[in-house]
Amino acid sequence: MSKLRIRPLTIVLIVVAAIFVVAGIVYFVRPANDLPSFMPGHATGSTKHHVKHGIAMFAVAAVALIGAWFTTAPDRS
Repeated sequence: MSKLRIRPLTIVLIVVAAIFVVAGIVYFVRPANDLPSFMPGHATGSTKHHVKHGIAMFAVAAVALIGAWFTTAPDRS
């Protein structure tokens, strides 16, 4: 049985991944005029969806999850 170590960085990376997944879903579901003004791609009067932004958010979430996986490596003896 392996002894995984959950470090604070692991938790932070998982939370960051969750935030980026939510942002990706928002980019796919909401048109540009309904995006919050602090999100890149907000355009008043636009009905276009930002698919590329959504894909980028999912890619960053995947990178964060891979980073979290690498931080769970057991300590060297």
